[in-house]
Amino acid sequence: MLRNLLKNVNSWFSKEKTGKIKFFNRKKGYGFIETPHSDQDIFVHASHLTDRISKGDRVSFRITQTEKGPEAREVARV
Repeated sequence: MLRNLLKNVNSWFSKEKTGKIKFFNRKKGYGFIETPHSDQDIFVHASHLTDRISKGDRVSFRITQTEKGPEAREVARV
């Protein structure tokens, strides 16, 4: 049972997701993405952007689990 749970969690993190930029501060270099996949907003840092983004943009991304929680990587406008 635990093995199946871990497999599902790893699968969820490795798949490409889509969402909408909820907040992004260009000067500070970070923001958050809201997704229909989770109640939790996903942190995004400017170093993981492939396109310039703004609040309200629809984006695709991959999720990596960090010490502080999930973080978006390979973030691109769609």
